[in-house]
Amino acid sequence: MAKKVINYRQVLNRLGVVLLAFSLAGNIFLLKHQSTVSSTHLVTEVLDGDTFVTEDKSIIRFDSLDAPELGRCGSLQAKQELEKLILGKRVKIEAVVRDPTGRVIATVRQGSSWVDEKLIASGWVKYASTTIEGHGKLKSIDDQNEILKIGIHSNLCTQYENAYNPKCNIKGNIVDEWTNRGEKIYHLPGCAQYKSTRIEKYRGEEWFCSEKEAVKAGYTKSQACP
Repeated sequence: MAKKVINYRQVLNRLGVVLLAFSLAGNIFLLKHQSTVSSTHLVTEVLDGDTFVTEDKSIIRFDSLDAPELGRCGSLQAKQELEKLILGKRVKIEAVVRDPTGRVIATVRQGSSWVDEKLIASGWVKYASTTIEGHGKLKSIDDQNEILKIGIHSNLCTQYENAYNPKCNIKGNIVDEWTNRGEKIYHLPGCAQYKSTRIEKYRGEEWFCSEKEAVKAGYTKSQACP
């Protein structure tokens, strides 16, 4: 059987057509969102501390911040804060990108107020982006909240000791570094990193009364433990 000869020029031409199609699609997306940037939208529902719905059923999530998931420490306060700022009001949505689920990721203004900044200042949401103008100011506010122990950074949601139930003193830590993000590790009293490990309940970290409980919840013992 004759060996098939690959026409590389033809392959490259086809690849160029595909790339052009993606480029055009991206330009169309940006053109569609130019009107989003220049107009205002009525907020009809607040889903949680960093996501809301407009009158056209669009779901908007803040680019610059991260609120506790519903049910976690501080989630109710974060949602109430956002409702106070924008629910039933018209806001200007400055779109950054649309995520895979269809939500618009954006920075938001209400009148002369930058809503991202107001939310960060409340202490019930955390700074979580470097993609928008003014991010240095937002990070500075969040850093100050941590120093002053405001909102989610207070002893209500960030703890080194379990004052509410001292007998349950096993620390369930969720790794936040990029290399092992999401890994669940538990620390026992006496482990090398126990004292320096804090429990951020707003992120889903928790206290356990026994190793059995920690393992059942998906945590593994820290390698720093004897």
